[in-house]
Amino acid sequence: MAEELPRKRFAAGQEIFAQGDEGDNAYFIEQGSVEISTERAGRKVVIARLGSGDLFGELALINRQARTATATALRDVELVSINAAQLQRALREANPLLRKLLQVNLGRFQWTQQFMLQNADSLNGGQSLEHQARADLALEKEISRAMAQREFELHYQPIITLEGGWTVGFEALLRWRHPTRGLVYPDGFIGVAERTGQIVDIGQWVLKEALDALKSFQLLVGNAGAGPRPPLTALAEVRDSLTSEPRRDALFMSVNISGRQLFELQEIDRLGDTIKASGIDPALIKLEVTESLLVDDPAHARVALQLLREYGVRIALDDFGTGYSSLSYLHEFPLDALKIDQTFVATMGRDPKSYRIVRAIVGLARDMGMETIAEGIERNTQLSALREVGCDSGQGYLMSRPASFREARRLLQMRQARW
Repeated sequence: MAEELPRKRFAAGQEIFAQGDEGDNAYFIEQGSVEISTERAGRKVVIARLGSGDLFGELALINRQARTATATALRDVELVSINAAQLQRALREANPLLRKLLQVNLGRFQWTQQFMLQNADSLNGGQSLEHQARADLALEKEISRAMAQREFELHYQPIITLEGGWTVGFEALLRWRHPTRGLVYPDGFIGVAERTGQIVDIGQWVLKEALDALKSFQLLVGNAGAGPRPPLTALAEVRDSLTSEPRRDALFMSVNISGRQLFELQEIDRLGDTIKASGIDPALIKLEVTESLLVDDPAHARVALQLLREYGVRIALDDFGTGYSSLSYLHEFPLDALKIDQTFVATMGRDPKSYRIVRAIVGLARDMGMETIAEGIERNTQLSALREVGCDSGQGYLMSRPASFREARRLLQMRQARW
């Protein structure tokens, strides 16, 4: 096939394509070398240096989007050019099983490339991607060992109604009990797990573990809730008295879902199988997704979230308002809840702008039939402000830090689901 494809030659230093160009061709290097780079914060970041036998430019060809990087000849190069029609024809003519293998692996590579390009500006002090790749490889091996040795664990942060102070659910938060570094938070390993794809298996484990914990919590307090005890914080300033009837809502569980878990539709079926096997009412399972998932590939995200909804779960948009916020998300995607990011919560007590933003988010969500959950509540003034704007529920250190499974059970027993 290669003999039928056109060839192109570029001299050393010549640009093959630039970031932002139309992605109409992929290239196979027969001779020479090519540098792939991107620009972040006004500086050049080298993504890769490629040589004979390497393929590049396929990302834009696959997704029919503009180039996300620049390709430059380091030495005189001879390239075999492949256009979209030729790629599609080759896929159509391939054995169905081979075609599926190619599509899955091209998709995985596409996701990894996008992730690396989006995070290229997080490199410290101009650190090369080659250096980061070696560090990632070492951490990848550690993550594999941690999975085999069951070093990961979940902590559970209560989610509290802001009127009444009832515990209505928990958010499951991943931690790594490292043998030498102690308790490692997600920032220390999730990025690598995303790039390597390990997050898919980790995410499956998190969902199963969290749902097992939820069954235990529900058995402890019962579906009818528990009798109230005196609250310990400013939640005591409630409009319902301590003698009022307890809430009748069963506890729910919120679980963060990675975009990588939703990239391949068969992984959604795996999530669905885990939900079915748990025996829990899926309406009591809240899956949290980030805005970047919706932005990177809106068409795919719409299909993926709709498939999740068909399993009966609720979907929450995490950290709303901090990244790529667009009001179009609120009607284009099947969302049930908005989580208000802690950056707004932290300042709304002293910054009128933050207060107005949160009030607008709450009002908009209410008008669209969605609930609101505030993150990072640490002060009584924040709690009072959130009550004023009508936020439904919240979580934060004011009520409780994330707790181990045993500690979470003890919290439910001691405070009888009331704060």
